[in-house]
Amino acid sequence: MKKKYREKKRLALVCQHFYPEMVSTGMHMTELARRLRKHHDWEITVYCAQPALEEDEEEVPTEMMHQGIRIKRVPTVGDQRESLVSRLLLALTYLTSTIQVLIRDREEYDGLLVTTNPPFVGVAGWFISKVVGKPYVQLVYDVYPDLAEQLGVIEKGGVISKLWEFTTRLFLNEAAGTVVIGRDMADLIRGKLQRKNYGSMHLIPNWSDETTVKPIPRNENPFRREHDIGDQMLVQYAGRHGKTHNLEPLIEAATRLTDQPILFQFIGGGDKKEELQRMAQDRNLENVMFLPYQPMEKLDTVLAAADVAVVCLETRFTGVSVPSKTYGIMASGTPLLGFLDEESEVGRTIQENDCGYVLEDPSGNEVARSLETLMEKPALLEEMGTRGREAFEENFTLSAAAKRYDTVLSRYIYGRETSGLQPVPEGGVNVYQVLRFFSSQSGSLR
Repeated sequence: MKKKYREKKRLALVCQHFYPEMVSTGMHMTELARRLRKHHDWEITVYCAQPALEEDEEEVPTEMMHQGIRIKRVPTVGDQRESLVSRLLLALTYLTSTIQVLIRDREEYDGLLVTTNPPFVGVAGWFISKVVGKPYVQLVYDVYPDLAEQLGVIEKGGVISKLWEFTTRLFLNEAAGTVVIGRDMADLIRGKLQRKNYGSMHLIPNWSDETTVKPIPRNENPFRREHDIGDQMLVQYAGRHGKTHNLEPLIEAATRLTDQPILFQFIGGGDKKEELQRMAQDRNLENVMFLPYQPMEKLDTVLAAADVAVVCLETRFTGVSVPSKTYGIMASGTPLLGFLDEESEVGRTIQENDCGYVLEDPSGNEVARSLETLMEKPALLEEMGTRGREAFEENFTLSAAAKRYDTVLSRYIYGRETSGLQPVPEGGVNVYQVLRFFSSQSGSLR
C-alpha cells in the first residue's frame, strides 16, 4: 500500500558507507542525499555503520546532522579491512542492527532506498516491507552471488551460492522497484526477476557532480605542477586497485615505453597495490608513480591532470559491477582508455560517444601501441575529451541523476503517477532514449 503524498517526502536510506566516508557508494549516496534534500523536498534519514578509521582517527557520533540529512550509525562488530570472517560479521551485525532501528523508527519514514552494500542488506528492505508495511526501492551496485563466485570466495553452484541466490531473488522480487546502474547489469538482474517485475526495473547510471569536476587546461593544473609532470603524457588510474581490476597491463606497457615521454600514475589503494608496486620495482621502472588516495577537495584537479585516464574491469565481471569513476573522468574532459568488455555499460558508453578506446582484457603490447597512437595525435585526444564532456553534461550529471531518483522514489513510495516512466527494455536498449525521457518527465513531478 503506497503512502499518502506529503509536501515533504520522507526516505530511509540504507547504505553501510556514508559521509564522512566519501569512497565508492559512500560518496555517491552522500551526493545523492544532499541533492534530493535540497532540490526535491526529501527528508532523509541515513542508516549506516561507523566509517573505517585509521588508528589516529576518532569515531564519529552515532547520530549527527549533515547538510540537513540525519545520519544514524548502527552498532556493528567486525572490520571490513580484515579477514573474510571479520567482514562477514560486520555485514551480518549491520543488517540485524539496521532492521532493529528501522522498526523502532517506523513512524519517521514512508519508504526506503536500499543499496547492495553490504550484499545482504536488501533483506532489511524485504523484512520492513513485510512487518511494517513500508515499500522499498532496491538499488543494485553489485550483483551477488555472481561477484563472489567470480572472485572465488564461494563455490559456484554450491550450497552457500544457492542460499545466497535465493536471498537475492527474494529481496529483488519483493521490492516495489529496482534501480540498476548499467545495461549489462540489467541483463543479469532480469534473470533473477519474475517476469511480472520486469516493468519495475529502471536504469539510472552513476554520475559526477557537475559543480565539482570540470576541465582544467594542463598548463594551469596545480596537480600536474605539484608532481612535476611537465610535458609528459600522463596516463592515470585513480581509484581502488581491487581484485576485479586488470591493472597489470599498465605496468607491462610502462616496461615497453621507457624511452617515451609517458608517465604512468596509480592513485589509490587496494588488494593489488602491493603487487603492482612490486612489479614496477622488479623492473626498475622510473616512469611509474604511486600515490595514495587524494583528498576529495582535489578531485577536480586530479582527474583533469591526466592526458588519458584508465577505467578497467575484467571481462568476467561484466554486469556484476560498473566502474563509476568513468563519469568523473568524462566530466573532466579527459579521454578514456577502457580495459573492459566492449558490450559492458562503460564499454558501450565510450564507443557511443567516441570519447576513448576500449580494449578487452588487453596485453601490455596492445596498451603500449594504443598509447603511442594517442601520443602522436594530440588533436584526437582533445576531441575525445571534448566529446566525453559533452556526453557527461547531457546524461551523467548529479542533477540529472537526482531527478531520475526523485521520479522513481515518488512513484514506488507514494504511488505518484509518472506518465510513460520506462522500464529497461529487453535487448538493444539505447541508454540515451531512457535518460532523455527521465530528463523530460522529472520536472513535472515537483
